[in-house]
Amino acid sequence: MAISKQLLKIAGGLSFAVAFFQAVISFVPSWSLYFGAPEELTSNSAVLIIAGLFMTIVFIIFGLYALSGAGQFRPMPFLRMGLLVIGAVFTLRGLLLIPQLLTVYGLIQYDESTSPQMLVSSIVSLLIGLFYITGTIRGWNNLPLKT
Repeated sequence: MAISKQLLKIAGGLSFAVAFFQAVISFVPSWSLYFGAPEELTSNSAVLIIAGLFMTIVFIIFGLYALSGAGQFRPMPFLRMGLLVIGAVFTLRGLLLIPQLLTVYGLIQYDESTSPQMLVSSIVSLLIGLFYITGTIRGWNNLPLKT
């Protein structure tokens, strides 16, 4: 199996894992707060659940795009562009790791401290983004242009 398909399968699996994690913490305000949700959101359980489930659906769609790119089922609309955009979203979120590390090491000052959860989230996002982008670019010629 082509490495591009393997990378996209991994990206899809990780997206589904993120979706599951998001769904779980959406029902526990203290967990959501611990993982960085604003207190305004966690103080309203209904809004927290709606927002969390919305993001869960987004991550599921991301995972479906990855599996579609890996050839697991028919091509989704705008597959090439979708995979690149999803990869960019994860990668840009992951690049927050740079200022976070600079803050941790005291090279820049920031009003809020950087928690270990934020660092892990950035690393995970960066890795997922790189799986999407690398898998997409390596398999570009095998991805359908139109659906």
